[in-house]
Amino acid sequence: MKGDIKMADTKLAGKIIDLPLVTGGHFIENSEKRIVYGPDQFWDDYVMRCFTLHPGAASATHSHPWCHWSVCISGEGKFKIGDEIYDYDNGYYAHVPENVPHNFWNSSETEDLVILCIVPKEGDVNPLIQGIC
Repeated sequence: MKGDIKMADTKLAGKIIDLPLVTGGHFIENSEKRIVYGPDQFWDDYVMRCFTLHPGAASATHSHPWCHWSVCISGEGKFKIGDEIYDYDNGYYAHVPENVPHNFWNSSETEDLVILCIVPKEGDVNPLIQGIC
């Protein structure tokens, strides 16, 4: 544990749904984003985000100069990486290499798609407005 983290000020365990919603820089309509780990919470070099995509939600196709890793923890969807479309359901993972166009979407009409996505800290930006794509 880092020396600058005060045990009394830091919650060491909890439910992801209770973490604050991220509003600035969020780029997927009809969805929610929460930071599970990152430079402000336990992990200096990477950010683990939790995205909840409501029915019909989809990310825009984009690419960026970093890879990222994700795991579906609830729901059902699709993940397009390059020219391939993969099922992306509870228990599935996806690895996106750097500079490869990709997007993902909720394919359910009734259930949320919940994913954990890890990027380097410089990757926790809106790729659609940062001039990255």
